[in-house]
Amino acid sequence: MRRRASLRRVDPWSVLKLSLIFYFCALLFFMMALTIFWAVVNRMGLIETLLTTLGQFRLDVTIQSTEIARAVFLIGLLNVIAWSGINVFIAFLYNLVADLIGGLNITLASEE
Repeated sequence: MRRRASLRRVDPWSVLKLSLIFYFCALLFFMMALTIFWAVVNRMGLIETLLTTLGQFRLDVTIQSTEIARAVFLIGLLNVIAWSGINVFIAFLYNLVADLIGGLNITLASEE
């Protein structure tokens, strides 16, 4: 048995909610991965090696991990807001185009 379905409208409010949740979870995952990466790099001693190498060139560099993490998180929040806005804009565009061409037609088949 086959059925045809047509997707004529996407609710922008639903797209916004889903996008915010998805991108915020992606940000949390990225922050967790970055924290693990930083811990591994720090444990291997690469940070101290880099700082001593830069010190040989008379460059005084200090690395503050809390400031780096804060900056990455704020940039990530801006990305969450920006990409969610882009998704809502695309939903509005889809609704406009779907009004003109009739939406997305899908044929569903079930096995019996």
